[in-house]
Amino acid sequence: MNLEEALAKDGEIRQKLLNAIAEHHELDPKAAGKTDGCMLGNWLHGEGERRFPFVKSFQPCVDAHAAFHAEVEKVARQINLGEYEQAKAMLGSGTPCTKAFIAMVAAVRQLKTDAKL
Repeated sequence: MNLEEALAKDGEIRQKLLNAIAEHHELDPKAAGKTDGCMLGNWLHGEGERRFPFVKSFQPCVDAHAAFHAEVEKVARQINLGEYEQAKAMLGSGTPCTKAFIAMVAAVRQLKTDAKL
């Protein structure tokens, strides 16, 4: 598994949310919040869980990934409510969504180091 590629895929979520805001498209918040619906989540809840459950940084990585998707779900809900400006603001610098993404990146990189991936 290329974890950097998986991180890049989760990083694309922001642009998808911005596109939904610009085009006033509804999203499926439950799907956005699903932690095993993306490349990284599939790995964390599959092969990663089988191979690295006792690596100290594994569970913090799972938790950080879940926190990111929880924030994405909140943004998707705002979009569906037609609160486009608020949804866009939720994706700005220093917001919980952005902080969750940064924390997830740090957690994945720590796991890569600890698990020697």
